[in-house]
Amino acid sequence: MQNRDLKPMLAKHAREIIQLLINQNIHFSVQCSRQKVQFDPELPEEISSQFHPIIDFILAGFTFDSIEIWQDDMSFEAGFGKDNFPSLVVIPFSSIIQITIPVNNSAMRDICVFMNAMNVLELDIFRQSDVTQEFDEKLTSQELESSEEEALIESSKNAILSNPDNRF
Repeated sequence: MQNRDLKPMLAKHAREIIQLLINQNIHFSVQCSRQKVQFDPELPEEISSQFHPIIDFILAGFTFDSIEIWQDDMSFEAGFGKDNFPSLVVIPFSSIIQITIPVNNSAMRDICVFMNAMNVLELDIFRQSDVTQEFDEKLTSQELESSEEEALIESSKNAILSNPDNRF
């Protein structure tokens, strides 16, 4: 299956899950690519500059009640910043990375009901910076092998010690 076939299928799946959650009145959170989200009106710079490449929206209360589902995207009203700056948010289903719902469980806060890892790969955060690239070039293959070996030994040691029967 090629990428061009999978992307529309994942977007449709995200839409269907969100529609189901709305129909069952279940509040949820959506994580998506910041660069594909639209705000109307645009958010002030002091607010938008605080966003990371992946942005998380919690859809509950008034925000949940304002959700509208379209063919290719969803929209909702939300307030941002300390002054609750109002804006209409439009998120394409194709940009959704994850959908989570809250759970009443002490082991975890939320549970993931949808994940599109392909969208994570498209983010700019995975492009190497000049500093990282320069550092990588300075490492020799011998240093890499040594550090990988140390990491494997440490991982193996931790696995053995995590079993209470293996403690000394």
